[in-house]
Amino acid sequence: MKKIINSNYFYAFISLCCALWLFFFVSTPGVGSTRDSNQSNTSTVTKKATITVPLQLQADVDKYYITGYPEKVKITIEGPAALVTATKNTQNFNLYLNLRDLSIGQHRVQIKETGLNSELTYSIKPKYVTVNIQKRVTKKFAVDVDYNKDSLASGYETGTIEESPDTVTVTGAASEINKIDKVVVKPNLPKGIKSTFDQEVLVQALDKNGKTVNVTLDPQTIHVKIPISIQSKQVNINLKQKGNSSDTSYTFESDVKNIRVFGTKDQISAIGGSIDVPVDVSDVNSSSTKKTINLSDVLGNKVTFTDPTTISVTINRASSNSSALSSTTGNTATSTSSTSSDSKSSTSDNTSSSSTNSTNDNNDSE
Repeated sequence: MKKIINSNYFYAFISLCCALWLFFFVSTPGVGSTRDSNQSNTSTVTKKATITVPLQLQADVDKYYITGYPEKVKITIEGPAALVTATKNTQNFNLYLNLRDLSIGQHRVQIKETGLNSELTYSIKPKYVTVNIQKRVTKKFAVDVDYNKDSLASGYETGTIEESPDTVTVTGAASEINKIDKVVVKPNLPKGIKSTFDQEVLVQALDKNGKTVNVTLDPQTIHVKIPISIQSKQVNINLKQKGNSSDTSYTFESDVKNIRVFGTKDQISAIGGSIDVPVDVSDVNSSSTKKTINLSDVLGNKVTFTDPTTISVTINRASSNSSALSSTTGNTATSTSSTSSDSKSSTSDNTSSSSTNSTNDNNDSE
């Protein structure tokens, strides 16, 4: 056995066996490199993707105005995964409508593509669109401001409205331009607004029924400034007696000699340098009474509101006997604001009168 192992023939046989084993291992199918197998599998994988892209027009858009087509459409592509991914990322293709040879009117046109790799299959949605081709017209319009005056707080009014710009350029089909009745902005004023409105407002082209016309506006918004204010005026107050009292005379005292009245332009214009404030004496029983008078209540719709809103008035009551005595002696002052009719008839021509009511107080202050 030793002789066989140590012989050259034995080693030659072992070498031959190893060589045959290596030969069969390499040539057996499926035993190739893993990398080559992976590359082969990757090249055969397919993928599908949907992309939204802008729709382009091939037409003379300076001469014709075209409507009816969507701005963007969807295309679904399918093919080798790597190619689909690259196409989706780069979007190096176009979808378009060829309108160059079409006449004015409505047309149903197929959406076409250019630039897609030939290894990709695709479908476009929608496949066809209906377009309307009309002659292009451009015209300038003045912009009207249309707002709800009821939104203003009571007594407040608007001044001169400012628009920037006050005209816009309107472009569209001739048939649409002819429908335009007016171009307006409609500011949305908050309810009860008391201060100036100053905002950018959307411009609209409307037909005679108030519906929006399908045209392009340039600019699409304009700056609108609406001054909002209330008129005011400072006036003297005249305290006047209100209520029946045949046997009593009254004088009125108040620290407030003048007030500021607020209202519309017409209300303020109707008021002179002074305003009468009635003082109700029908419920006065004591010799001296203080009352708080709400000016808005007593002035009614003559003004919108006043500053101050209330005043305090002291009402001094005098008996009819005192008035009669005053008229006999001719030396005692009588109240011109509320002297009874009997006292007036008995007063002599040379009686000096000193009025303590607010009317003469105000005249003195002036």
